[in-house]
Amino acid sequence: MTIDPITFVDTSSGDDACVLVRVVGDSVGLVLSSRTDGDIEVFMAAEELDRVIGALQQARVAMRREGNGMTGPS
Repeated sequence: MTIDPITFVDTSSGDDACVLVRVVGDSVGLVLSSRTDGDIEVFMAAEELDRVIGALQQARVAMRREGNGMTGPS
């Protein structure tokens, strides 16, 4: 199963970028792609996925504290 891709502009390079998430058996594949630098795909089990989600949530909280990134949904 593939989840709808998330497209955005990389704030560091200005390049078009995309995140893809897909479920394959008991693993989740995470793809990070940029137009000029190519793709990387990694697969992880549920425990690592939980850690990645937790890290992203911590980053979002930190952005809110600093007053950054408040224009879109969380």
